[in-house]
Amino acid sequence: MIARSFPQPLVSAGLFLLMLITLLLALATGRYLIAPDTVSRILLAPILGGGDWNLIEQRIVEQIRLPRILLAAVIGAGLAGAGAALHSVFRNPLAEPQLLGVSSGAAFGGVLAFLLAGDGWPVVIGALIFGLVALIAVFWLAGGKESRSSGTVLLVLAGIVVSAVFASGVSLIKLVADPQNQLPAIVFWLMGSLSAADTSKLLLALPCIGISLILLYGLRFHLMALSVGERDAEALGVPVRRARTLALLAVGLIAASSVAVCGVVGWVGLVVPHLVRMAFGADHRSFILNTLMAGAIYLVLVDTLARSLSEVEIPLGVLTALLGAPLFAFLVRRLGRSLHG
Repeated sequence: MIARSFPQPLVSAGLFLLMLITLLLALATGRYLIAPDTVSRILLAPILGGGDWNLIEQRIVEQIRLPRILLAAVIGAGLAGAGAALHSVFRNPLAEPQLLGVSSGAAFGGVLAFLLAGDGWPVVIGALIFGLVALIAVFWLAGGKESRSSGTVLLVLAGIVVSAVFASGVSLIKLVADPQNQLPAIVFWLMGSLSAADTSKLLLALPCIGISLILLYGLRFHLMALSVGERDAEALGVPVRRARTLALLAVGLIAASSVAVCGVVGWVGLVVPHLVRMAFGADHRSFILNTLMAGAIYLVLVDTLARSLSEVEIPLGVLTALLGAPLFAFLVRRLGRSLHG
């Protein structure tokens, strides 16, 4: 709350600096500790030249940790931005990317591909394809000619239907999967993990999520108007149906891409926008940008804990739920106190 008294450009600059520090510390942290100054020199080596680090440290930083941490930042920013957009589109603080059924569709595509073709890129491609299929199905079920006042409700109902269908499909695949080899791998993937992150997955997720976030940032003033109400947005000259459709398409692509490269990770789009709103306010000139950076910081920190707390890596989706549920409970409690004076 104190941060609201500071100029928003200063807040955004502070978050950007904090994000860079978080990335640096995450690169230094793990079972094999590397000094932050060594990490900095390794990253700047193409510009400043070689140094006194050993080859193992360089390979850990450049080939193992850097793609994973950058992917965590991209996914965190994407899910947080998607959650913030859905809060405005649906005018509901409980809306989050899984609401559209895209996550369930992507999960089904991933486990189906694993069952038929094995682990690796087939899972990524299957998840992305079926995530987009789920998004198309939601828009088809909601229809394109209903009244604008009922469009949001129809989208929510369509999302529930599509999510239920694909969740049933996932259960059926788990039922027929080989219990010795396939089923454990499917269950672990569904819990979310960045353990298989590499440069190729980063290059897949970055354009999909990046373009979607640029679109959401361009729609930030439309989203601010939609958060007040569709009638008021129309009075301000906002093309409600087009803005809502573009925002939902961006959210759907973010959700599908995220599930494709790391499995199902929840709570980020629900918790992070609320934390940013409470700490820095909801001015849409800077709210979306602040939310993106906060989401990147949050998921990088959670992933660092997931790979560092124990010998066995903790699934990312499990840890985001363990941290996100109490945080959200605290936010709900605080909101309730403020409403009751």
